Amino acid sequence: MTLAAVAVASTSAFAAGTAACKGCHGQNFEKKAMNVSKVVKDMSKEDIVTALKGYKAGTYGGNMKGIMAGQVKALDDAAIEVIASEIAGDEKKAAPAAKDAADAAKEKASASMTDTVVDAAKEKATEAATEIVKETADAAIDAAKAKATEEAAGSAAKMMMK
Repeated sequence: MTLAAVAVASTSAFAAGTAACKGCHGQNFEKKAMNVSKVVKDMSKEDIVTALKGYKAGTYGGNMKGIMAGQVKALDDAAIEVIASEIAGDEKKAAPAAKDAADAAKEKASASMTDTVVDAAKEKATEAATEIVKETADAAIDAAKAKATEEAAGSAAKMMMK
C-alpha cells in the first residue's frame, strides 16, 4: 500500500466512524442513542474523548458499554480526537487533527516499509556473504588440492629417480 493510499484510508476511516455515530446519535448528534445515551452535541470535546476512550477500554458507559465498545474498538487516539472534534462542532480543530492522524498513519506506514526494506536488504546481504564465503572456501579447497597433487607428483618423481 502506498503512503498516499494509507493517508486516504486513514481519512476515510474517520469519516466512516463519524457516519456510524450519526446513525444512532442523529445527523447533528442531537439524539439520545436508543433513547438512553447523553445527547453528545451537548458534551465538550474532552468529555467525548473521555467517553470514547472509556468505551474502548470497557470502563465507561453503563448499559451502552457493550454496543459502543464494538463501535470504537478499531479507533486509535488520533481517530478519537478527530471524531470528538467533529461531534463537538470544532471543525477548525477537526481538519488539523485529521491531517495529524493521516500524517501519523503515513509515518507508521513509512517506518513499517523501511523495516521491510531493511530486512530484505539484510537477507540479500547475508545471501551474498554466504555465497562469497562458499566460493572462497571452494577456491581454497581447489588450491589446496592442486598444491597437494603437485607435491605428490614431485615426490613421486623424486622417488622414481632414485
